[in-house]
Amino acid sequence: MVMSHEIIIFAPIFAVLIGFIAFTILKKRKRSAKSIYKLIDDLEKKYIY
Repeated sequence: MVMSHEIIIFAPIFAVLIGFIAFTILKKRKRSAKSIYKLIDDLEKKYIY
């Protein structure tokens, strides 16, 4: 039962850290609809045709 209090202390810290990292990555990767459609077109040409 020694591990349980460490898990209780560190789990929220890791959750906040992961959330912050995900938020910063999503904020940097904002794309317009036009660029998303271009990306989809390029992928279709590469893998389907």
